[in-house]
Amino acid sequence: MDQSARTTVPDAGGAMDLPGTAGAAAEAGLEYDEAVFAVVAMIPAGKVLSYGDIAELLGSGGPRQVGKVMGRGGSEVTWWRVIRSDGTLPAALQPVAAGHWAREATPCTEARVRMKRARWVPTEADHARIDRVAEALPVPKRRPRMI
Repeated sequence: MDQSARTTVPDAGGAMDLPGTAGAAAEAGLEYDEAVFAVVAMIPAGKVLSYGDIAELLGSGGPRQVGKVMGRGGSEVTWWRVIRSDGTLPAALQPVAAGHWAREATPCTEARVRMKRARWVPTEADHARIDRVAEALPVPKRRPRMI
């Protein structure tokens, strides 16, 4: 992730700085990576979303696209809060994530996060923040949010 440029992402409390690409792309709106990272930054400690949940909240992309973005995120991103819909992560990440989940009291077993208990349900205020992020994406027809 390029640390030399930062893009301001609107949120309910003013602005949130996220790593991104400056210049013409930033002026035209948010890059998809920046939008994903903005949503990830909203997930509270002890809660998780699946890759598909994030795509659904943004009304753009899909689980694989979000997964690729998360792979580019680096250590600044709370990557352990974005997992597969079955409550797991790739085997190489699982042991590191388990430490984060334990510190944050994320409901989980030794093998996976308990999605029914740990999935973050955004409030209306959170949805408003997410919608502002999604509206900054250069997507001509954003699909309606289902969650």
